[in-house]
Amino acid sequence: MSPILPAKGVGFRPNATWAGAAVLSLGFLFGSSSVLAAPPPANTVIGNQASATYSDSAGTTQLATSNLVQTTVQQVGSFTLDTVNQVTTTVVNTKLGAAGSVVYAPHTLTNTGNGTDSFTITVDADTNAFSKVEVYPDTNGDGVPDGTTPLCTATSAAVCNVPAQNVPGNNGTFQFVVAYTIPGTATTPTTPFDTATITAVPGTPALYTAPNTSAADKDQVNLTTVAAFNATKSIGAPAVAGPGGAAWPLASTGGPRSSSATCSTTWAAGLASSATCKYTVYTLSFNNTGGAPGKFALSDTLPSGLTYVAGSAVWSSAPGVALGDGAAGDPAGIDFQVTGNTLNAVVASLGQNVTQTISFVVLVNNTAVVGTSTTTNVGQYNPTDSPAATAAAIGTLGSSTNPAAYTVTASYGIVLGTNPSTAATAVDTVAGTPNGTAADTTTRPSVVAGGSVKFAQTVFNAGSGVDSVNLSIANGTFPAGTTFLLFAADGVTPLLDTTGDGVPDTGPIPVGGSVNVVVQANVPASATVGSGPFDAVVTGRSAGDATKLDATLDRVTVVVGSLVDLTNSAAGTGSGSVGGGDLGPGPSPQPTTTNTTPAGTGTIFTLFVKNNDGTGPATQTYSLAASQSTSFPGTLPAGWSVKFVAAGGTCTAAAITSVSVAAGAQQQVDACVTPPATQTPVTAQAIYFRVQSTAVASTGVLVSDVKLDAVTVTTAQTLGATLTPNNVGQVAPGGTVVYAHTLTNTGNQSCGAYQLTATVPAGDATLGWTTAIYLDVNGDGQINAGDTLVTGPIAGPLAAGATQKLLVRVFAPGGASAGATDTATVTATFTDPAPNCGAPSATDVSTVITGQLRVVKAQAPDVACDGTADAAFAATPLSLKPGQCIVYQIVATNEGSAPVTNIAINDAAPAYTTMSPTQPPVATRCVSTGVSGTALAYAQTATAVSCGSAANTVAPSGTATLTFAVRINQ
Repeated sequence: MSPILPAKGVGFRPNATWAGAAVLSLGFLFGSSSVLAAPPPANTVIGNQASATYSDSAGTTQLATSNLVQTTVQQVGSFTLDTVNQVTTTVVNTKLGAAGSVVYAPHTLTNTGNGTDSFTITVDADTNAFSKVEVYPDTNGDGVPDGTTPLCTATSAAVCNVPAQNVPGNNGTFQFVVAYTIPGTATTPTTPFDTATITAVPGTPALYTAPNTSAADKDQVNLTTVAAFNATKSIGAPAVAGPGGAAWPLASTGGPRSSSATCSTTWAAGLASSATCKYTVYTLSFNNTGGAPGKFALSDTLPSGLTYVAGSAVWSSAPGVALGDGAAGDPAGIDFQVTGNTLNAVVASLGQNVTQTISFVVLVNNTAVVGTSTTTNVGQYNPTDSPAATAAAIGTLGSSTNPAAYTVTASYGIVLGTNPSTAATAVDTVAGTPNGTAADTTTRPSVVAGGSVKFAQTVFNAGSGVDSVNLSIANGTFPAGTTFLLFAADGVTPLLDTTGDGVPDTGPIPVGGSVNVVVQANVPASATVGSGPFDAVVTGRSAGDATKLDATLDRVTVVVGSLVDLTNSAAGTGSGSVGGGDLGPGPSPQPTTTNTTPAGTGTIFTLFVKNNDGTGPATQTYSLAASQSTSFPGTLPAGWSVKFVAAGGTCTAAAITSVSVAAGAQQQVDACVTPPATQTPVTAQAIYFRVQSTAVASTGVLVSDVKLDAVTVTTAQTLGATLTPNNVGQVAPGGTVVYAHTLTNTGNQSCGAYQLTATVPAGDATLGWTTAIYLDVNGDGQINAGDTLVTGPIAGPLAAGATQKLLVRVFAPGGASAGATDTATVTATFTDPAPNCGAPSATDVSTVITGQLRVVKAQAPDVACDGTADAAFAATPLSLKPGQCIVYQIVATNEGSAPVTNIAINDAAPAYTTMSPTQPPVATRCVSTGVSGTALAYAQTATAVSCGSAANTVAPSGTATLTFAVRINQ
């Protein structure tokens, strides 16, 4: 067997079909969640391994795999008691008995969690009428005790406590029966005579979620002085002979289902299970523990996974005699009829303390579901006398037998073929030997010596149960030193061992499903050019049944070398595998040629294509391509373009996509590489050029060569600045208003010294309007003691992207008339010699009013997004993460000497945010002081908020405050 290397970096030069991009794979999912929804068992280790492809310093594409990471599945608990998963008063068994008799009630505890747990069970008679209560194990589920040793015994008012029972997870069961002894002194028929509560509690309650921390249901026992019947059901060899005295088929409680849809469903001597048809035998046992004989009525409707075998039923009172399935033909004393899959029986008189049986054969259908969901059988019967019942009119039946299940086990089968194929076309004629057809053979035309080749395969689950398939590879005729890798369908994610047997596998495949995988053969550099073909056999083996296997053939036709050479000069430079060389197979580890160009400007690379295939076509046409990696077809950096032009052409010349070269000759082409105008400076951006023949070479395959060049992008110096925003405000006569501005360097170079001015129109200046500028040192938008009055030039510099906060105070003269406006122009003039950052400006428009409203906005972090500010509100910047919240507070204050009216504060969620689902407390969202008239109200839409009303008056010094929260997008 050739080694399979799941965790080693492997160098290869991909052929044309499998050239892959540099990829980091994060995982591979097998199958369908709807099919494989069952939780893995507790302590299952889930492994995952990633891989990456890249180009090394020699330009060779490499593959490296990550370390294996593992996750252990924790245990989760869930269970059912009979049909309930919590405490109920549901009666699941109704039994009838006479004084002094023992009545048996079957129960099943199912551990539906994913790990083993212990369970304690108690049985508590509700009125303590029984003389004794006992619990027995019922391992075979036939509804009667397995032996004579009880798990617990209780008399009088005591509770029967079953010792803790360990039950495996994933639908493991503990089956038991409760034996109720009716006192011999009981005389009066009573319904019920007593009931009992059966309670199950898991041993590790922390694993369970309420209400599934305990489960309870009830049994009801009725006392009678007439007939009291009990019935149970089991799978097993009957004690009487089969129809006609013949032997019964083997009575198995589990196994595979039938694989054929045409199995016989009519009794014949010698009927037995075969490889394609599966049968088993059910026995219904019934007895009379009452005080008088009675007519016993029974009905059994088989589930969908089973089919009654006609003519196979035998009554124990007539051994070897087949019951008539129709209206006649029964032995004396019994009436038996079958309609579809329903069997009805009426015994004319079942005496006291008499036990009888009815046995019959069923076919396990080919449609039966793996497990017991379609093969669990429960019979119905009347626990007391049924004087009017007939098999044709069975009447009302009030009690159930215990469930008797045939457990359908999975049959396994797999098929391994090429991708695409089908299970029917790829299956081996002889298991483990590829069938030789195209569906079972994957052929690749070539592989480069020292490179690799990939084969796509499909693995089919042809069995009846979920299965994983182990994969192995036999080297066959591949050159010595060839190694093989197994990948998921993406060709880069290594296949791991998910079954714990040490062999890489597909992971679970659903019934009828398939999984695509990839086999990679890494051929050594010593492989002889022109040699081939080479074959390897890939074998799949079922993890569920190691005897089930299938194989497929992988073949590569020939090993090729370099029959075309791509260089930057006619003579070429050095070796294509060393430094910046480009002669021979490439690409080189370092660029051969590096051109420098400004962003947005194309640069020309000269390329020479030499046709070294002297025995190939007289003229070969080669396609031209470019990529930012060794992957072809690949991609270029965002916004970049490459245009191939004829020799000597410029970036404006017509584009070409191919070049024709005579055998043994060389042809020049040029390539114009253009970075986008928005490209930031970059050094030696790799550009790979490839030529590939459009027709097969003399080796019978397409040939190609790749070379590496590079582009260094510079950027022109940009100088610029902005001054924002333009403001509008109000001011009272003789008052002031303060406007906040931000000076921003929007270029990519530093801005030098600048002069700040704030001027008003000459007429306003004559009236007494004045301005002053401050540097807002703490950035709070208000003039305070730490801020600096601007009295002269600012030395700068203002770095690229940097900002300077400014405050402009405008003074209105005392004689200013209400309604008068002033426009102050604020300018930052950069004084460095041209070119410089210019002279950006903004305007502040002030209107004279007798009532002056000042609006101040502040913010605070709300990391938990609970609507509560985590710190004091301030205008200073915040730093928060996506998904965290900001609480905004806007305060509007009437700073004038007269009232203002109809105030309304409006705001909106800024870009990259949305309204937080949890807003501040209602009482804080819209509050006011000194406001009369219609109360201010908070309003919110999906994107905006407001605080105001249609008719209100705000007295001098009155305020309105709007508070809301936004969430940063994530």
